[in-house]
This record gives sequence, structure tokens and C-alpha cells, in this order.
Amino acid sequence: TRDKSQGTVFDPVRGLRGGPFKNPNYYKGTRLISVPNVEYTTLTQCRSWLPDPIGGIVWVALGAQDTSCYVPFYGGVTEIPKSFSSGDHFVLDRGSARWAFDYVDFHTQVAYNAAIEDVKAAQKTWEDGALGRVAEIDALAGDLYKRNPREAVKYVTGYCLNNATNVVNAWWKLGDDLWVKYNHLGLYDAAKRRSGRILAANPDWWNKAVRAFDVLSEPEKR
Repeated sequence: TRDKSQGTVFDPVRGLRGGPFKNPNYYKGTRLISVPNVEYTTLTQCRSWLPDPIGGIVWVALGAQDTSCYVPFYGGVTEIPKSFSSGDHFVLDRGSARWAFDYVDFHTQVAYNAAIEDVKAAQKTWEDGALGRVAEIDALAGDLYKRNPREAVKYVTGYCLNNATNVVNAWWKLGDDLWVKYNHLGLYDAAKRRSGRILAANPDWWNKAVRAFDVLSEPEKR
């Protein structure tokens, strides 16, 4: 779902398309799987060998796929976090999960090819972490289900609620960190209280392209 046709003739950062920060969301001349204005995407696992409340998992990502995080919800959950039940495009709400992911997305767009690496690191922590726990959760929930199906449902609900809440909190912090780190298109190290330049900023090819465009757009001399 995060595919942006990288490395193909449709690559949205090919040539000048992505600007100096290689942002794949600038160029609108081709259709992509991963688009910046998506509301949510889901990935569904169906495991028929497990009881229904445990066998189904829906991984939900709110907002743009490239900057969001897939969060698992077992089929048997009886509750979702309150933050997943609200969202208004016109009102910033720190109690809304969708805004946490849009918040990160917004701050990633500024210096995309640098900031997206921070996002990928967070995705690796939370997505890979949740994926790595599936077998463990399946086993524990399966054992509970054999003894008491209600307890199994309660267990997967609690796990999903806790994980989703932690992810949303992590994304709010990630958004804050990106804001500080790439403020003024610089590179700020909060721990060392040092600042510098983003290495990817204003590369030579971009500066040359701008100068070439300036020449082309100069009014003709009479």
C-alpha cells in the first residue's frame, strides 16, 4: 500500500518532480497506490484454523500510508480506543487518532527525504513490533478460548486497546520531534542542543535547475 512506483518511469520524484527534498507527493501526473489524501487503509488477515474472534485481524492505518502506522485489531474486540471514533478535517483535535497521523504527515512533507527516515524507524518499531507479537498473542488467546471464550475476547480487546493507544501517543511525539528537528529547514539535535543543515537540502542539481529555469523564463530583450 506504500508503493509510489519508485524506480519506474512513473516515479514521482524522477527529475525535478519531487523538488529538492524528493517529495513523492508533489507531482500529480501519474496514478500511484500510495496517495497523500487517503483517509485510511486496511490489511486483513483471515486464519480459518483459529477461533473467529482470534483468527481475523484487521490492520488499520489512518491517513497517508507512507507516514501512518498499521495498527492491529483482532476480530473479536468489543471496543476500540475513543480516539479512533472521532475526526474532523476542520478542527485539530489531540483526542483524535486521525490527527496524530496527519500531524506526522504534515511535518514530514517539509523535508520529505530526510523526515521519512524518522517515520520509517517509528514504523519499524511499532509495526514490526506488533507483527512480531502475533504468534504470542494468538497462542495466549487460543489457550484462553479453550477454557473461557469470554476471557479470550477480553484479552485480545485489552491488547489491541493498549497497543493502539501507545501507537497514537508515539505518533503525536513523533510529530513534535519532526517539528523541532527540521525547524526552519535546518537540522536540530535536541539532545546535544546543536543545529546544522539538512544534508539533503538544496542539492547542486536543484540549484542548477532553478538557474536554468530562470534563464528560460527571462523576458526577451528588445
